[in-house]
Amino acid sequence: MKRFTTVCRPLASVTRLGRFLLVRCGIGRHAKRPWIAKAAAPLVATLLIAAPVGRAETVTEGWRETWAVGSMAGFAPYNHTVDGTYTGLDVEILNEAAQSINVALNHRPLPWNRALLDFEMGNLDAVFQLAPSPERFKRFHMVGPLRTTRTVFMTRIDSSLQDFAELDELSDLVVGIVAGFSYEDSFDTDESILKEPSEDDFTNMRKLLLGRVDVIVGGYASLAYVARALEAEDQVRFLPTPLVEQARYIAFPRDQRGAAQAERLQKALDAMHGSGRVASIVEGYVN
Repeated sequence: MKRFTTVCRPLASVTRLGRFLLVRCGIGRHAKRPWIAKAAAPLVATLLIAAPVGRAETVTEGWRETWAVGSMAGFAPYNHTVDGTYTGLDVEILNEAAQSINVALNHRPLPWNRALLDFEMGNLDAVFQLAPSPERFKRFHMVGPLRTTRTVFMTRIDSSLQDFAELDELSDLVVGIVAGFSYEDSFDTDESILKEPSEDDFTNMRKLLLGRVDVIVGGYASLAYVARALEAEDQVRFLPTPLVEQARYIAFPRDQRGAAQAERLQKALDAMHGSGRVASIVEGYVN
């Protein structure tokens, strides 16, 4: 059986001092100056620990690989922590798809902008869940769909806004969004709409309840979940017309390794969709 091993790319961010100590002082079994090596070893260890870790190569334990996957922390019902376990609709879909190809997912819940940054810096194998856009399909290997999401607007129960037909009807309002999220191209790029960014949907809805924003936008299931969690269902309502209904994806880097990972996971997801398994998982969360 293979031993548990992790092979990382070189730590390019190790400081010049760390490199000097490693090379000149010969810390390790080839030490040329043992007394310096002994004295400097704790410092080098500190430098190595403090240095950002690059994207890990495939980790194997027996027959199984492990991929580091980032996502937004606290994004119920899709991905969130319950009693110390990371769970949710998308987590369940991805875990099952990965297991079918002998891969374990090492989930790393993060603030969304941090998750995107870590992914683009090469510290993660993949990140989910992403709304589709031409730019993202060009830059990443987009795998999916995991599922579809109906993106909607929510306002206070006493708001005079009943619905909207065109986006310009929102131009006099303050719309709460989650920083780093992509909702729909025309909405995202419309500079006439005043957008108020927040860290997550919970903060967004609190701003709505306090009157700091007029409307918030998000996935129907996630906003409904937040309203229940905040015991605010009788204080808010959805606008009838959705902004858009679109798929959600998991992204891999556009490199050789990312392409291979994406191809394997895409086949697994296709099989789950074809068998009705994804629909079954979604139904368990919606109903």
